[in-house]
Amino acid sequence: MADSSAAGGHADLHLVPVANRAVILRVLDGFAEAGIPEVAVAVEPRLAEQTRDLLESDRAWPFALSYLTAATGEGLLDALTATGRCALESPLLLHWACGLFNAPLRSLLGGATVGALDAVLLLDRGQADARVAELTSRRLAAVTGHPPTASRGGLAGVALLGAGAPDVARSLRPGRGSDLDVLALVERMAQLGGRVRTLPATACWRCTGAVDSALDLNRFLLSDLIAEPPALEFPETIFQGPVQVDSSAVLERATVRGPVVIGARTRLIDAWVGPYTSIGEDVCVEGAEIENSILLGGTRITHLDRRLEASVVGPGATVGRDFRLPRALRLCVGEGARVSLA
Repeated sequence: MADSSAAGGHADLHLVPVANRAVILRVLDGFAEAGIPEVAVAVEPRLAEQTRDLLESDRAWPFALSYLTAATGEGLLDALTATGRCALESPLLLHWACGLFNAPLRSLLGGATVGALDAVLLLDRGQADARVAELTSRRLAAVTGHPPTASRGGLAGVALLGAGAPDVARSLRPGRGSDLDVLALVERMAQLGGRVRTLPATACWRCTGAVDSALDLNRFLLSDLIAEPPALEFPETIFQGPVQVDSSAVLERATVRGPVVIGARTRLIDAWVGPYTSIGEDVCVEGAEIENSILLGGTRITHLDRRLEASVVGPGATVGRDFRLPRALRLCVGEGARVSLA
């Protein structure tokens, strides 16, 4: 089960194409690779239609796909309780949907099996928040029987739960945050006789809710980018490092220094593109330099007098230099936008 509401007010990030593929689609890719037969996605009502359209238009998934309505403010335990309305006969893989890994789920879980009240949790050894990691270590040590140092790390956002987990979740009070709710759940399962184990996750990314989360994820995904030789020759264009270019893109007098991905029908003219940049579909970059940024579909970047970096440019946006007099800064920005001038 993937919970696209688990990241609180940052659920919208799951729908954003990062490295040219939406986060929630990458989560489902992992489920498909692991051979999971059924997937239920818990989603807030305001995102339900958009999420359904995205998931069902992307590909024919090799599993049965269903949806659970998760009201704003509800969390993982509420979603688990909803799954319990139908009796479960097999284990359940719970994915916060706010984390991605650089290894397949099947290999991370290593063939782990669980009884009805057992649980296996993936741990992120590189947890950035020391206080959260310390709290998690202490609580897991109490239920696993291992010293806190052996359980050091924060939850990585994935848990394999026994079939009895939804019934146990129904008896708990949710809403304290995804990680704390899951810790409370496995503690209760252990009290009822279940066995809780932990496994280390390889390099992983978790959405922290920070404004730069999308850029952090972009760098995480592009770090493992494999270069693909362009299907066409691009005159006077230089490629350096791993770059993936859609065959329909047009590049003229450009320099692209990877890791970089370039989407369909995008045009780069007299442009310089630096590392850790994702450029979506139907984008135009002309007379500009870009680095460590995400350009979503339909954006237009033209004739800037300085490099655009550490930026996320929303779909259909235009950023350009206006040569009219008098010289002035002219902006048209939407709700929640953040503009930083340097």
